[in-house]
Amino acid sequence: MKGQLWTRSERALREPDVHWSRRVVAALAVVVEAMLLGWLWFGPALAVHTVEVAGARHLSPSQVAQAAGLAGNASIISIDGESAQQRLLGQVWVRTAAVHPQFPGKVIVSVSEWQPVAVYHAGASPKLFLLSSQAVVLGPTATAGGLVVIQGPAGSDPHVGDHAVDAQLLTALVNMQHAMPALIGQDVSTFIFDSCGDLTMVAKRGWKVYFGRVLTPEEFNTLRDKLTALKAIAGNGNVDYSSADLDYVNVMNPAEPAVGYKSRASAPPSPAPGATPSPQCK
Repeated sequence: MKGQLWTRSERALREPDVHWSRRVVAALAVVVEAMLLGWLWFGPALAVHTVEVAGARHLSPSQVAQAAGLAGNASIISIDGESAQQRLLGQVWVRTAAVHPQFPGKVIVSVSEWQPVAVYHAGASPKLFLLSSQAVVLGPTATAGGLVVIQGPAGSDPHVGDHAVDAQLLTALVNMQHAMPALIGQDVSTFIFDSCGDLTMVAKRGWKVYFGRVLTPEEFNTLRDKLTALKAIAGNGNVDYSSADLDYVNVMNPAEPAVGYKSRASAPPSPAPGATPSPQCK
């Protein structure tokens, strides 16, 4: 045996033949698996039969299901909860959302909605629009319902989803409306924010407070001093906010506020001494 080279034959190296019947069985198994998967995916066994919606007030259950992509003949195994959640968050009323598929055919959807904090209208337009705390237009409304009323510059009515005013300014106006009864004993009717950036408050008794521009961070930060001045001139007896003769209070310069009365002047109010008047808008 020594010195001989042993090798395997080519026949031994070839893979063993698989009988054709086994190949047919394997192919049929693949087809059956595909049919079973298709039946589960598109068939009635795991179809979504129930969509339970909780927390929605301004959207109907069918609108929530449609927005989440759960309408039609969706299968429970085809639902991506995260994708459905993102679609819901694209709705202006929806603040948070969660989508939970449950076997065999139920989907539970929980949403929380933005709460309106103010009402907005453009210039003299009679159409009112609800604003969220992010200053996003939620939709039209027939009445203010006790919310802060903000009159913006004249122009076209805003669209749902628009940012009507600066969110920081909106927060300040809401807080100011809530604080006025304790601060000066008066309620607010409207805030007017014009195209020059000038802010005016209209009290329910009809007189006005001129705050001046609030466009830049520096101008916005002066609102606190101006509110302090508004309270101070009432405390030292310089103005009676309950007077029917009161026309306006000008706190553009909080160090030297000015007061106007209907019976004493017919000319439009001018900035208090030392105040910088707003530039004319072009």
